[in-house]
Amino acid sequence: MIDPASMHLLIAVALGGAVALVFAGLAGLSAGGELRQRMQTYSSLAYVPIEQRELQTPFRERVLRPLLSRVLGLFAWILPQRRIAELHHRLHLAGIAGRVTTADFIGIKGWTALILGLVAALYLWQTGSFRSPLSLALAVALVAIGFRLPDIWLSRQIKQRQLELTHALPDALDMLTIAVEAGLSFEQALGEIVLRWNHDLAREFRRVLYEIGIGKSRREALEQLSWRTGVPDVLSFVTAVNHAEELGTSLAQVLTVQAQELRIRRRQRAQEAANKVPIKMLFPMVFLIFPAMFAVILGPGVPRLFQALGVMIGR
Repeated sequence: MIDPASMHLLIAVALGGAVALVFAGLAGLSAGGELRQRMQTYSSLAYVPIEQRELQTPFRERVLRPLLSRVLGLFAWILPQRRIAELHHRLHLAGIAGRVTTADFIGIKGWTALILGLVAALYLWQTGSFRSPLSLALAVALVAIGFRLPDIWLSRQIKQRQLELTHALPDALDMLTIAVEAGLSFEQALGEIVLRWNHDLAREFRRVLYEIGIGKSRREALEQLSWRTGVPDVLSFVTAVNHAEELGTSLAQVLTVQAQELRIRRRQRAQEAANKVPIKMLFPMVFLIFPAMFAVILGPGVPRLFQALGVMIGR
């Protein structure tokens, strides 16, 4: 049996602990002002009408951009589905798929063709040469050129981006090899490249890490990387990493071999470009430099030559 004094003491301690816990909870609520303010902010946002939220966005995002996208999408029926899929891939290769959709690019192609067609029609109307077959052929050619101009620009963007990726890959692979040999995992090594560099290859690696983070396997994310870039060196790197994962070989050893091969390829590409320089210099030397040299060297003697020829003819 517990005596009454001990019972009273236990009850007093329990009541004191309960009161202390209540005050501690109230103090925690008052100290969490930042959390309460954030919850009030989100709860207040929940009661904002949709119309008021739309009116708070800029006029450009609310009206102009959707109108422009809808107008550009009017030309999407021009190309077949296979050509649209190919164009979608080309936009990924150029690195602008997130900013320009396939429908937008088709619309740009259509509008450039339409504008150049209107320019050609205005020229034919001003000159009155609608019945001339040559003028009509030139107008049709101008429309075709306008339709092809965005594709030419896109091809240049793809070539420039692939060249930058090719130049950046050997250094990135060296750093990846060092990080993996230091004990980091493959994803952590990619994260080091993403943190330290800011170029197209680092942004592509950032997307690979994002895709792995949302649930894709490493193999799928790397295959998507090779699909988005279209660079043979990147494809070789992805194939080697996937094979190393399948066979269970050392990833550091595979990366070391890949880094050595890429350095050799970079040296060979530099030597190839150096060997092409004399051939590329031949055209400006023959058609630009040599005529100027002949004019400077032989120019003063030309009048005397004509004078001598005139004297010989006169005799």
